[in-house]
Amino acid sequence: MNVENGCSQAGIGAPPGWIEADRLAALLRYGILDTSPEPEFDNITRVAALICKAPMAVVNLVADTRQFFKSEIGLGVREMPLDVSICARAILEPEILVVPDLADDRRFDCNPLVTGSPHLRFYAGARLDTPEGLPLGTVCVLDYQPRPEGLTSEQQEVLRALARQTMAHLELKGTIEARDLLTRELSHRIKNVFSVVSGLASASARDRDARAFVTAFRGRIGALARAHDYVLPGSFSARNERESTVRGLLKVLLHPYDEDRRRIRITGDDLPLGQSAATTLALILHEQATNAIKYGALSNAEGRVLVDCRNGGESFEIAWEEQGGPPTAGPPLATGFGTTMVSSAIDSLGGTITAEWAAQGLQVTLSVPVRCLAG
Repeated sequence: MNVENGCSQAGIGAPPGWIEADRLAALLRYGILDTSPEPEFDNITRVAALICKAPMAVVNLVADTRQFFKSEIGLGVREMPLDVSICARAILEPEILVVPDLADDRRFDCNPLVTGSPHLRFYAGARLDTPEGLPLGTVCVLDYQPRPEGLTSEQQEVLRALARQTMAHLELKGTIEARDLLTRELSHRIKNVFSVVSGLASASARDRDARAFVTAFRGRIGALARAHDYVLPGSFSARNERESTVRGLLKVLLHPYDEDRRRIRITGDDLPLGQSAATTLALILHEQATNAIKYGALSNAEGRVLVDCRNGGESFEIAWEEQGGPPTAGPPLATGFGTTMVSSAIDSLGGTITAEWAAQGLQVTLSVPVRCLAG
């Protein structure tokens, strides 16, 4: 790495302990170059400028031929060439570099940013060090006026703390991106399993006696697949709903039963929804919708289903009300596989389910502890 050294602009190598190729490789691994501004980093420059009473503050990353500003106040640009970079020299210094007067320091007195616009005179920068000790850049403040007194010890400590906080944000971003990558890969494999199981079920449907069971089984697999896709971070459905929620899942799951969007109405409160709870709810609601298609309100052209969600603070209720269907015949005389599965599913959520075979149609109330829906 070549950085300016007075008028001679002589090259200065990296100090012992790290080499430039390793530093650049580490910078690329964070995937931060050329990314858009983010509030987490903008807050750091605001605090730096405020505490140091500086008109300019920057979170910058030193690349091979340029320095990229992840966040900046007072400069108005997102990058600069490395040959005018003051920070390129700052990362060669341990922890922090304070230059009271750039014009009076032979390392910087010929820098175009000092001799010409914007006529920089003061600089202080704290290094952004990886856990391995590789410097990626700095959190720095600059001024148009020299500061013979430099920074106070408190200001220097805050600048160091902001540099550590910046690295914490970078580490967290990397962890989240790695987790999301793993989640997408696992999701892809799970969806393949759904496809394989559905295909095996289809093959079994050649047996006439098994067709009814296979049709119901494939429906349940499809419901699980839709629920899984909905709660997957970054999925199309979840992005459209902004986050995975109970009502969002209801819309995705019940859409195949109401393609004209007139026979099923979803109202009431909403709540964030975790992946485990989503798959369990999917099984329960799919069973309700399937039964409504076979025997209830959705089995004729006039029937409707109202789904109302109510957040009671500690518990969340989903009320399923069917209207306009054929007369109800009362509770079933025998417990089928679907009923057993729903009972097991609601038990796993720590909730309860009640059913009333009213004259106007089936009414089902599902109640689940709010804390269990986040799982």
